[in-house]
Amino acid sequence: MGAENGRGVWRGIRRLGLPALLAGVGMLTALATPASSPSPPPGPGLTLTGATYRLRLGQGDVVRVESPGGALYSTLPLISGAAGPLPRGAQTEVARVGQQVRVVVSQGDRVLEQAVLTLHAGFFTVAFAARPAAGGQPYFFGDGRHGIGLRALSAGWSPDGGLGDPLPMVRTAGRVALAPAPLEVAIRGPAGWLGLGLEQVPDATELAVTPGGILVNYPLRLLRRIHDSGAGGMEDGLLRFPDFVVVVAGDPLSTLADYRQALVALGAAPATLPARPAWWQEPIVDTWGAQMAAGAERGSPRYTAAWVRRLVALWQARYGLRRFTLVIDSRWQATIGSPEPDPIRFGGVRGMRRLIDQLHRQGIRVLLWWPLWDDHGTAVPDGRAQVLRMWRGRVVDPTAPGFPAAMARTLRVLLGTGPGCLDADGLKLDWQYDIPPRAENPALGWGAAALYRYLEVIADEARAIRPDALIDSSAAAPQFQPLIGAVRLYDAWNEQEWDRRAAVVATADPGVLIDGDDWRAGPADAVQHAVSSAVYGAPAFYFGDRWMGGIPIPTRTARALALIGQLAATKGMGTARPLAGGQEWQYRSHGLLVAQTFDGQHGLVVWQRAGCRATLCGTVVTTAAGLQAVPVPAGGIARLTGGGHQCSGRVRHGWFSARLEPDVVYRLAVA
Repeated sequence: MGAENGRGVWRGIRRLGLPALLAGVGMLTALATPASSPSPPPGPGLTLTGATYRLRLGQGDVVRVESPGGALYSTLPLISGAAGPLPRGAQTEVARVGQQVRVVVSQGDRVLEQAVLTLHAGFFTVAFAARPAAGGQPYFFGDGRHGIGLRALSAGWSPDGGLGDPLPMVRTAGRVALAPAPLEVAIRGPAGWLGLGLEQVPDATELAVTPGGILVNYPLRLLRRIHDSGAGGMEDGLLRFPDFVVVVAGDPLSTLADYRQALVALGAAPATLPARPAWWQEPIVDTWGAQMAAGAERGSPRYTAAWVRRLVALWQARYGLRRFTLVIDSRWQATIGSPEPDPIRFGGVRGMRRLIDQLHRQGIRVLLWWPLWDDHGTAVPDGRAQVLRMWRGRVVDPTAPGFPAAMARTLRVLLGTGPGCLDADGLKLDWQYDIPPRAENPALGWGAAALYRYLEVIADEARAIRPDALIDSSAAAPQFQPLIGAVRLYDAWNEQEWDRRAAVVATADPGVLIDGDDWRAGPADAVQHAVSSAVYGAPAFYFGDRWMGGIPIPTRTARALALIGQLAATKGMGTARPLAGGQEWQYRSHGLLVAQTFDGQHGLVVWQRAGCRATLCGTVVTTAAGLQAVPVPAGGIARLTGGGHQCSGRVRHGWFSARLEPDVVYRLAVA
């Protein structure tokens, strides 16, 4: 499953083939220029118009991307450097065929490279193909010497790092939080923001804007040996690449939203997500932070089945949570990458199964930490040791012939219910960014495409064994959404960074469950992070009775976290979105407001209409004392009760003001 939405999407010009392309160019009046000469300024030529943009080509291969009124976004040369330096005397032919512009660079009757621009209402695509150079790296919208017009650009944006200079980059490998992040970057010109992304999942791990064009680190040496099956490879003597998707918008997140809509229109991403099991939205308790705080991390002898039982008992007694999803984190295995639990610390398969059965009887679901790529390692690699391990081949290879069968056996042990199985409810995936530089069969994927194949096999096998299995992953690219159940935000150092990542995920993958993933949170921001993640997803709690450094968690803080966690599970399935400035969050279901943060993410209101005798009923929790404005999505008279007090008043301009106390559950009715 998933191939149509990810790696295997290929249509239109891919099926025309080189003879049809040349015939189409020959039928029309072409604009021919020497390929090695600089492109002239816009003049008489081609003008194409979409719903949100206008494209102009003068006597050359450079497209001016403009607003409908003529303001410039940027210039894009319809040429690539994948063929290497073009020989003297090469000719460029540019012609329009219906909704396409075709650019062919040739020497005599030998085609060196081609580009096909296809118009759509709110975006356009560009497909490149070239006779691959013997070495070097391929550039697009440039030849490595000249590329996108940078002089008019003032800023860039990447889903990896946010706003920056006009040379943004997105990576899939190399300890990135989202792996892969949406495969799109944006640059700002005088007219606004221009987004450039990839349609198919690429055989690459980087996409970067450079002075010489957009650099994508395709391994040309490998791709020259495989046949094009939909996401790159050789055909008719040319090496084809995944298509670029180009959008325009007023801000970076809007380019990301438009990019995602373009992928849906192209069939490369799902339009909607299937209904998810209710238990997926329950709060998450992860052992990792408590392990670190107690010195029981990874393979420590302190990290045992008994230790896990004590942590669960602590959460039940101190926090009052009875139903939640427990993540048994790193490292419960005998060796990394093995489904066999440690025989001493967890009692092997029988001991781990007893632990999981006990948790199930208590109404607790269980996810097992699962590291990708590492093949039966005895210690967690770090730094240079990890790099050496990757190059020496001690890694899982999803392109190897035996991989699907081996993964099926592993998942049967992890998720199966029969004898010799652990009966876990899902997996928390880690180390997705550790993509190795080698693949036995590059035709099945290299780079991000190899990761796609890895996750596709996991998804297919996991759902065959357990239809409601939760795969908690850091894959935020829309093409990957059919393969996972939740997107985890990974380690961050502050609430602003978690909010930024959550905004990327909510925009690129509307409706996906977001795992707040907060082990870096501490006394200063844990409650605030719980409030925000309770609205945009499922809050994750990593500590029991103390933070890192042995700092005790006050009872009052524990009570607040428990209240927030209980409320989060009542939202149902919906779509999150950040409000202006990124300081607050909303959550909507079937067009109705269900939850919202307020007071700088210190307050939370969750609305319910079923069983409500008033027009609207809500539950309000805050972590700060004082007069606060609670957002209300309906007008009328509001009545607030809680903590032995009550007050009432009129809702004004979508807000109801009341004096609130922390750690009190308030009921708010609007009539």
